[in-house]
Amino acid sequence: MKEIAKEAWNYTLSEEQPGSYVLSVVCGGVGMYDFAIRLTPAQAARYGQEGIAYIAGLAADVRHDQRPFEAQRA
Repeated sequence: MKEIAKEAWNYTLSEEQPGSYVLSVVCGGVGMYDFAIRLTPAQAARYGQEGIAYIAGLAADVRHDQRPFEAQRA
């Protein structure tokens, strides 16, 4: 996997293969943990259009509530 972008204590975006991305988000309060998701084709397309700003917003969404992203878990 190739690391594309990283913000310490926030997220890491990696590319498994061309066009296939995994976003690992640091979550938790007292107990910290990583929650990693595979980007859907729609999410990957938005990343292509909006860049890292989209990933930062997506990471915030994941950190706030992981339940909507359970099916994408990597």
